[in-house]
Amino acid sequence: MVNKILSQLVNVEVVTPKIDDTLWFFKDILGLNEIGRKGRSVYLRGWEDWYTYSLKVTESDTAGVREITWRAYSEQDLMEAVKIINSYGLGLGWDDGEPDMGVGKGYKFVLPSGQIGKIVWDLKLWRASGNLRSGYKARPMKKLPQGMQAKDLSHIFIFAYNDSALAKSIELLKKLTFKVNEILKEGDHTIAYWMAVNGTAHDLAISLDPSGVPGRLNHVTFNVDYADDLLRAADAYSDYGLEIVGGPLRHGITDSHSLYVKEPGGNIIELLHGGYINTVPDWEPVVWDTKEDENRWLYYWGHVTEAFWNGSPIPPNKVLDEIKEIARQKLGAKI
Repeated sequence: MVNKILSQLVNVEVVTPKIDDTLWFFKDILGLNEIGRKGRSVYLRGWEDWYTYSLKVTESDTAGVREITWRAYSEQDLMEAVKIINSYGLGLGWDDGEPDMGVGKGYKFVLPSGQIGKIVWDLKLWRASGNLRSGYKARPMKKLPQGMQAKDLSHIFIFAYNDSALAKSIELLKKLTFKVNEILKEGDHTIAYWMAVNGTAHDLAISLDPSGVPGRLNHVTFNVDYADDLLRAADAYSDYGLEIVGGPLRHGITDSHSLYVKEPGGNIIELLHGGYINTVPDWEPVVWDTKEDENRWLYYWGHVTEAFWNGSPIPPNKVLDEIKEIARQKLGAKI
């Protein structure tokens, strides 16, 4: 019997030192819909995100990821996740949620790699009303007539700051019922994993980061409806002076089409089309080796620039204070 604790990635909170420029990118270029604002944060969604929002953008003095939220399959599964997290000593406690955004209370924790995660059960499905209601009855809303019409949140790619943090993160994530679909090695050294709880090729990826800084982000990814949307995006990025750091390309790992750009605040954002669905119960992870396969795992065809390898940059003196303190207390990280 398969007991899945987590159902899906729900939303990601990123921080930016250039809030107005970052919002211009997500709204006017990607075509996300603004749902609301609170304090220094703005809430956005794609046209096929099932819940109220999938992206929370918060003003800060740095770039990166502040929080990653997943949904449990039930309230009982949420409590089971809490037990697992606390058995590793990584729990940070409950929050009150955001009822005005359709989000109930959640349990926060720190991944061994340094990012802050949260698991919730109580979430309200979102359906547009009025002029935004779609004639496709299963769609939460119409496509907005602007930008790339980004569809929904696909996945997040994060860094682990050393080998131990990577191994411990994978151990915890497997306990939380993530399924590892593909692995990247350098000879005998495992350096990255692609995994999912929702049956896709991946909704989370994590790789070794030589910078040694806990909690870093590589990129956040949104799906698009058509492969041609990637070409339209490449034109728009070039026209508006945005730095393309990878693609258009086709990944070896996940077998998907991709385009990477650095948004004005410094975060790398990917648009993705395709990739496989994998519900095989006895799947054995596919292993790629940089010594045998070179870079075909990343771009089977296409290209990336040197900037891609650095991810979304956070120098040690720019790590969010809250994450820095948690990494010291919970992970014993020197930062």
